[in-house]
Amino acid sequence: MHDIQPTEDPTLSDGPAAVAIATTIQTAWESSMLRTRRTATPHDYVYASGNRPCVRRMTYELTVPQEQPPYSADTLAKFRRGEDRERDLLMDLTRIGRDSDPPFKVLAQQERFTLRGRGGRTVIVGKTDARLQVEGQKDSAPVEVKAWSPYLTERIRTFGDLYESPYTRSGADQLLAYLYGAGERFGFLVLDRSGLPLVLPVVLVHYLDRVEEFLTRAETALAHVDAGTLPDYLQGDPAECQRCPFYGSTCNPPLDHPGAVVLADPELESLLEERDRLRPIGQEYERLDRKVKDRLRGIEHGVCGPFAINGTWGKQSKLDLPEDLRKQYTRVDPHGRFTLDIVRL
Repeated sequence: MHDIQPTEDPTLSDGPAAVAIATTIQTAWESSMLRTRRTATPHDYVYASGNRPCVRRMTYELTVPQEQPPYSADTLAKFRRGEDRERDLLMDLTRIGRDSDPPFKVLAQQERFTLRGRGGRTVIVGKTDARLQVEGQKDSAPVEVKAWSPYLTERIRTFGDLYESPYTRSGADQLLAYLYGAGERFGFLVLDRSGLPLVLPVVLVHYLDRVEEFLTRAETALAHVDAGTLPDYLQGDPAECQRCPFYGSTCNPPLDHPGAVVLADPELESLLEERDRLRPIGQEYERLDRKVKDRLRGIEHGVCGPFAINGTWGKQSKLDLPEDLRKQYTRVDPHGRFTLDIVRL
């Protein structure tokens, strides 16, 4: 055993020293992430991950992408973790492919593709993560790997579920654009999860309308760039406007509720969606729970069908004060209670 000699009063020196070291590490980590931040530059094509409901936003992303708020160190760290995880999943695919029956290979990683418009102009550009070549199959199939937040992926079971969230639909459109541009009939999306990854197949013919819609938006945005004009504001979807990085600075649509704080947080939005879905179930449970407990009040031991009932009495203290004393010692805190009212837009 090591003979550790304490200082004269370790409670006065070790704590602040440890805090200082931890702060130094945290600051260095943040600085390291911020050094990876890059300023976006204008470009003359739409990224395959850039399908937006708002063509005006797509036009801004082509012409003034540098006007978007810079990513924080925390967001950059999340991006890096996702990229590292996606590389790990591709390595896992390569390894397990050798033992699969039939075996498969992972080929052509980070293969660039372009999608041309009706006039032959390059409209959409992107990369696909890899291709899978299954033994015995003539053609290989593209595969896209995504390591999104588990809050976004926990309810995804099919490829169509990706369109239920504004934070996952662009990944679906990215793979579809590649399938369309390369003339592929089907492909796969590998979705990272806390347990086994989920492999989602997608058949292009089922989603041709999505690709054609994307292509039309991209061509419209590029036409506005050429003309030096801007499309109209997006109508009827204030939530989409408020999650846009150009909202409130470059773009100021006439929304009905100005001054709202924009919370561009996909995890929070997913939690709110789940909360909204479960609200009727929770309300029904609370109603039944109150009704059952009213019926059972005072029963200490009972059996009803397969249910055992055990109740206990407990003490309850009450403080009875004269009205004048109660007023004398009552203090009102204007910020003592916070009530939320959350409604779907």
